[in-house]
Amino acid sequence: MRTWSSLLLLSIASVPSFAQSPVIPHAGETIEVSIVNIDTVVTDRHGHRVRGLGKDDFEVFENGVRQPLTNFAEYGTEAKASSAGTLTAPAAEATPRTAPLPPPAQPRTIIVFVERFQLPSFRSDPLFAAMKKLLHETVRKGDRVMVVTWNRGILGMRQEFTDDLVRIDKAIEMIAERTTTLNHDEIADLEQEVDSIQAFENESAAMNGGRIGVREIADESGLSFFVEQMALFTAKDALLDEKRKVETLNALMRSTGGAEGKKVLLLATHRLSMYAGAEALFSAGATVLPSDFKNQFDGKLLIRSLIEAANQNGFTIYPIYAEGLAMTSGATSELRARQPKPVGYEYLVLNNETPMLEYVAKETGGAAAWSSNDATKLMPGVGEDLDSYYSLAYRATPGNATARKIEVKVKDPKLVVRARTQYMPKSDSARMDERVIATLFGNQPPASFEVKVRLAQPKLDEQKRYIIPVTIEVPISALTTLPAAGNVHNGAFTVYMAWGAVLGGLSEPHRDTKQFSIADADLAKAKGNYFTYQVGVASATPYLRIALGVYDEVSKDYALNLIDLQPPMKRK
Repeated sequence: MRTWSSLLLLSIASVPSFAQSPVIPHAGETIEVSIVNIDTVVTDRHGHRVRGLGKDDFEVFENGVRQPLTNFAEYGTEAKASSAGTLTAPAAEATPRTAPLPPPAQPRTIIVFVERFQLPSFRSDPLFAAMKKLLHETVRKGDRVMVVTWNRGILGMRQEFTDDLVRIDKAIEMIAERTTTLNHDEIADLEQEVDSIQAFENESAAMNGGRIGVREIADESGLSFFVEQMALFTAKDALLDEKRKVETLNALMRSTGGAEGKKVLLLATHRLSMYAGAEALFSAGATVLPSDFKNQFDGKLLIRSLIEAANQNGFTIYPIYAEGLAMTSGATSELRARQPKPVGYEYLVLNNETPMLEYVAKETGGAAAWSSNDATKLMPGVGEDLDSYYSLAYRATPGNATARKIEVKVKDPKLVVRARTQYMPKSDSARMDERVIATLFGNQPPASFEVKVRLAQPKLDEQKRYIIPVTIEVPISALTTLPAAGNVHNGAFTVYMAWGAVLGGLSEPHRDTKQFSIADADLAKAKGNYFTYQVGVASATPYLRIALGVYDEVSKDYALNLIDLQPPMKRK
C-alpha cells in the first residue's frame, strides 16, 4: 500500500480581540536583483572539450538582450590541459596571455535519484559500477552527495548528504541489489485483465450471433471500449505517480537552493513520460494514442516544472532511462516466462520516454542517456562536467519572478556550447519555500525568532486517515508593525508548510497569509500576546514530518520548526 499524505486547513488563524480588519498587502513577490551564474561546457563538433577560452570569447543573452559579464572563470584547466582528445584555444600571436591563477575549487552538491526499475545483473552491474566510479573520481572533501530511491509513490532516503564514499557505495550497492530482484509489475496485471476481457467479449459475441457483446472499437486507439477503459485506469495511476515524483524531485532540489557551488541531479528514471501511462495503452495493443488521452495525460507541464525548479536552484540534470529497449527481459526465469508484449511495444514506450529526457537535459545544461550501456558511457562525461567547465556570471535585469530565456554563444561558430537555457528569479516567497523544505530534510537554516508548536493526539476519520491537529503560536512581539491612518499599527505574517514521511512523497510548499491591524492604544498589551494558527494534517500514517515556517511580511524575518512524528529508532 502506498504511503501518502495531504494537508487540510481546518481553521484560520485566530487573533486576539484587539485585532481588526487586515490592510497590509501580501509582500511575498518582491524580487531581489542578483548575480546569475551559468556553468558552460564548450566542445568541438566531435564532442571534444575546448579549453583556454577567455571572457571575450563568450556572449550571454537574457531574453535576447546581450548582458555584460561580471565574472568569468575556467575550472579544471590545470588538471586537464594535456588530456588526450582535449583542444586548447590558440593564444593571440602578438601578445601571449599570462596564465591566470586557477580559481578556488567550488563545493559540489550531487543528488543521486534512482527510480525502481528491473534489469538483469549483466546490464545493471556495469551501470552501478560506473556510477560508483564517477563519484569516487569526483567527490572531494566537503562535497555533498545524497542517494534516494523512488518506487511508485515511496521515497526512500538511502543516504543523507555526505562526502563519505564508503557510505555512498553502500547505498548504491543496496539499490543495485534491488534492481535485479523481482518487482510487482502493474502492466503484467493489465495484460491478464486484457486477455480476460477479450476472451469474454469474443465468447459473448459467438454465443449471440455477434450482436450482444460485440466489441466497440474506439475511433483512434483500435481497442475495445472495455479494454481501453481498463488501460485508462492504469494510466491514471501512472499520471498520479509522475506528478508525485516530479513534486518530490522539485522539493529535493529546493532543499539545497541556498547552497553555493555546482549542483547535479543524476536521475535514473523508470518513467518520465511525455504522456503519462501511455505504456498501458501500448501494452493493450494500441499503436496510436487517442487525442483525448493526450490531452488528459500530457506530462509536459510536469516536466516543465522540473526544469524550472532545476534552473531556479542551479541544478544540472542528467536523466537516464537505463532499461532502454529489451526492457521486458527480466532478471529471473519467472519474468522471462511472461507473455511477450505486442510487437513494437518497447519502441513505442521508448519514443514516449526519451524526448522528455533529452528536453530536460538540454534545458538544464546536462546530457541524457537511454539503455544501461549508453548510461555507462555517460558517466565519464558527467565527471568531466563536474571538474572542467567555464563559469559565467552577469547581473540579472530587474523584473518579476518570471522565467527569462538565456542563450550562451561563443564567437567561433565551429564550437558547440552546452548550458542551461533559463533563469528563474526567486521571490521572497520562493526563498522561504527553500528554507522550509531544507528544514524538512534536516538542513534547517538559522532563524530570526521562535514560535511554539503544540500537537494534539491523532484521530482516525471516516476515511481511515489520521488527522493530526497542529497549533502554531506566533508571538506578536516578534512581528514588525507599521503605523497607519486611524491610530492603528498594521502587519502581516505568512505560514509556510511542507510535509512528507520517511517513506512517502513530499508535498509542494503551502502558504497562507494573515494580515492584522492593532489599535495604537492596545499595541503595548498586544506585545505580550500571540496569534494562534491551527491546521489539521490528514495522513495515511501517524508517522510524518512537517516543516513549518512563519514569515514576517514587513521585516522579512522568519521562524522555522520541524515536527517529527516518526517513531523513535529502537536501539540494538
